[in-house]
Amino acid sequence: MGHDINPGDRIRELRRRRGMTQERLAEAAGLSLATVKKIEQGGSARMETFNAIARALGKTTLAFATPTAPTPGDEYQDASLAAIRAAINPPTGITGEPLLDLGADEPDLTMLGRAAQSVSAAYYADRYDEVARLAPSVIRSAHLHVRELDGRDRDRARHLRADVLGVAGRYLIQVRQHDLALTALRDSLRDALEIGDQPLAAAAISSQAWALMRQARFSEVESLCVRTADEIEPRMSRATPEQLSAWGWLLLRAGAAAARNNRPSESEEFHSMAASAAARLRGEVDTAEHLMFGKTTVRLKTIESKLITGHPDQALELSGEVPGDVGEQLKTGVNRHRIDRAKAHLQTGDPGAALEVLQELRQDAPEWLRYQQAAREIAEDILAAPKRMPNSEQREMADFLGVPL
Repeated sequence: MGHDINPGDRIRELRRRRGMTQERLAEAAGLSLATVKKIEQGGSARMETFNAIARALGKTTLAFATPTAPTPGDEYQDASLAAIRAAINPPTGITGEPLLDLGADEPDLTMLGRAAQSVSAAYYADRYDEVARLAPSVIRSAHLHVRELDGRDRDRARHLRADVLGVAGRYLIQVRQHDLALTALRDSLRDALEIGDQPLAAAAISSQAWALMRQARFSEVESLCVRTADEIEPRMSRATPEQLSAWGWLLLRAGAAAARNNRPSESEEFHSMAASAAARLRGEVDTAEHLMFGKTTVRLKTIESKLITGHPDQALELSGEVPGDVGEQLKTGVNRHRIDRAKAHLQTGDPGAALEVLQELRQDAPEWLRYQQAAREIAEDILAAPKRMPNSEQREMADFLGVPL
């Protein structure tokens, strides 16, 4: 059965292969007929319900629980995340070795490189379901390559594994699985350090800071990023664009954490230091974290900090200085900035302008927007503002973001 079949379709096919009616499957699994019908029609179910059906069909549960990105507010996330959990954080046996079946395929670094690139491309195109399907097998394949190869080939395999674990970590942050993300990013950092790739290591630390920030661990983020930035601080006169961007992003993370921790002066200082690195670059530079860094990126993060520290009017004023045509390279950064703009409009008493920004984002980046907690909070505040019934545009946005009316 192909991996593009949803769980309900898989269960229906398995049931029919065994000549079972829905009534007979429900009885064998100890479930109601309505539950079986709902699942086969595409509905969600608890993991224990999938387990019962699997037992009745003589299959392992994950034979039909297709990996997908958990939707916001999804209370049945265990099945959708099981495959990527198994690849990133497998159980450990009595010998101390992880219990992970890597198969017996012959290593092929070219094929692994293409597969890693596919995961990265899916993530940066906001195709999160595709990341959920691809990442587990690519991570397992990377483990196999590192185990089987040696010398330079093993270093190349470690680099690819660090890269795909980094992408997986960033995807997991997007779907709010922060502890699992930190596990992936820790292992990405370990591989980067093993092969002496400083920009890749800095990228793993920067992403780690992002996950920690989502857990409100602001002091830890600031300390981590400042210490790392001190250790890798480049000589401005001879630094490469990669070194400048890695150092700059660590300072931007520190600045974001300081702003959220009510340390506006320190935040401004970090942003000023990042701006000094950006001033030496021609345009925006891609980083090992696949984030862009340059003058525009620093400006966007400065606006974010102004908003966080209670200056929405200044954030909107600075927003007018952001170039109108930043291109596809800065898409994610600009989209985050647009959410900041919506929040600033709301805080300055203009919910209509805030909703308009969200509607533009829904048009331009719908899959990405669905996973943004900040967007849901803005929609909740818009709905809470008027005393009258929400209008059709507000209701549509609430439905799209999963916000209760």
